[in-house]
Amino acid sequence: MARPLSPGKRNTLLAVATKVFANKGLSASTASITGEAGFAEGTLFVYFKGKDDLINTLYAEIKLGLANAMLSDLPKSNSVELQTKHIWNNYVEWGVKNPDQLALLHKIKVWEGLRPEVRDGTAARFAELHELTEHAIKSGVFNDIPHDFFAAMLTAQAETTMQFMRKDAANSDMFRDKGFEIFWNGITRKK
Repeated sequence: MARPLSPGKRNTLLAVATKVFANKGLSASTASITGEAGFAEGTLFVYFKGKDDLINTLYAEIKLGLANAMLSDLPKSNSVELQTKHIWNNYVEWGVKNPDQLALLHKIKVWEGLRPEVRDGTAARFAELHELTEHAIKSGVFNDIPHDFFAAMLTAQAETTMQFMRKDAANSDMFRDKGFEIFWNGITRKK
């Protein structure tokens, strides 16, 4: 009879793999991950089919965690501006707190081994953001821009804001608020 898998060991492997891949790149060995975790070299293969499976799992878990952070407690009855600010604030706060996860997402996005079903499955969790964007475009609040462009601009401006918030923590609230103001002025229609 096989021993049950330990959720704690799995979570440790994921946390250490995030740190190792974020700092050393996706070419880092699985042995470096298990070694840093303090586990025997083969332990990783008890929990994951291989390195590709580990990386795809990391992507899915990080993206779903990001979606949950961005969209948690979204004030749906509030204005589009307040909903967008809520998403912005949650996104930049998540990024400041999770720089390794953010760095790893960038590496995995350009990695050829990301399985389409993993990418598409995580994208589905952002449907609420897509719906908000579509509603804001149709109601004349946002400029009529493709959703992919909107998402890319949100990411670029939020990540610039995150960098400044990390670099100058004493002024992080100012950077967060000014970053949103600049983003908001860029996506909204002028009346």
